[in-house]
Amino acid sequence: MFMTAAEIEACTGWLSANASAPVKYLTHKNLLKTDPGSDLLKEQWQAVEASQEAQVIFSRQNKDGSWFSGGPWGPQGYHQQTGSGYTPTRPKFVTTAWILPFLGEMGFTAQDERVRKSCETVLREIRYPPPGTATLAANCCGLYAIPLRACASVGLTGDERIRGGWEQLLHCQRSDGGWLNPNHLPEAKSPSTTQGRWPWERSCVWGSFYAVHALYLSENPQHKPALRQSLEFLLWHLAQKDEAHIQTWVYHGHNTVKELLMFSAAGVDMRARPIPALLSWLKSHYRPEEGMFRAQEKPITDFTRQVSALMKSYVGRYGAAYWETTTKVSAPVLRYQLYHLLEDDWLTYYTTRIGQNMVSNGEH
Repeated sequence: MFMTAAEIEACTGWLSANASAPVKYLTHKNLLKTDPGSDLLKEQWQAVEASQEAQVIFSRQNKDGSWFSGGPWGPQGYHQQTGSGYTPTRPKFVTTAWILPFLGEMGFTAQDERVRKSCETVLREIRYPPPGTATLAANCCGLYAIPLRACASVGLTGDERIRGGWEQLLHCQRSDGGWLNPNHLPEAKSPSTTQGRWPWERSCVWGSFYAVHALYLSENPQHKPALRQSLEFLLWHLAQKDEAHIQTWVYHGHNTVKELLMFSAAGVDMRARPIPALLSWLKSHYRPEEGMFRAQEKPITDFTRQVSALMKSYVGRYGAAYWETTTKVSAPVLRYQLYHLLEDDWLTYYTTRIGQNMVSNGEH
């Protein structure tokens, strides 16, 4: 059993009393199923809009609706230093299509004028093929899904301007359920020059994760078969690895906690290897005396320091090369992936949702 009904209730109570405004709002909306039209949820949403986190994110937004600025989620990009410019997706982790999902997680949608403006910026620069014209494009890897993920995160799944993008993404899904940049294939005309990325036969988790997440956030019933197949690919890849090695937050492109949430929401068998090992590791972070989950022994208020402390703890446990050779995760990737996850309230919220999904599915 991952979480008992009593533990779920305790975590929900802790979140209601201690969480930040966004997580408190999500707790009422998604865990307690509070009426969306109730005065309570309206008050909770007003608190989200006024929250320090929302203010920080929007304060870094440019006048055209784009983002190009470092923050808790990632370091400053290179535009100001080199003058080489930026796009909705480049540099990674600090530009518009990477920031929008954080707002979507908090409950913001394109109904907010600032969010709508940022989506329009993305859609002006990202040109997807017209509907009905999907082809095996020369460069259709999972990272193709980053703008789709951004739009889906704030409720724009069905925008006509991206319909061809969804079709292209589904068309490029490979038989094993994942995605792969064709430059990694043995017969590639322009082989990848990244060490260890050529030649490949199977799909790549690094790009596939974002495609899977985009399909999940789309909430489109027509995407369910592709979503299920892609989740099976992520699960297959994890099952090939040493269970002790995958008991971590980010591993070879996997975000294990968010994948557990997607597995539980999609009805994947939570007894399938190696999910029980991941659930056991995640449960080890439960603090029964407080009724919540915490990633480290003591809370650290500054997120960047929190990530740094976590990295050091794993290095102390497994050696200096742990992140580079075992999990194959760089510091910028780790920092981006752990934002809205490693903080006490976000971690407790996600784990409680996993537990609640499992109970609803009859998987105790």
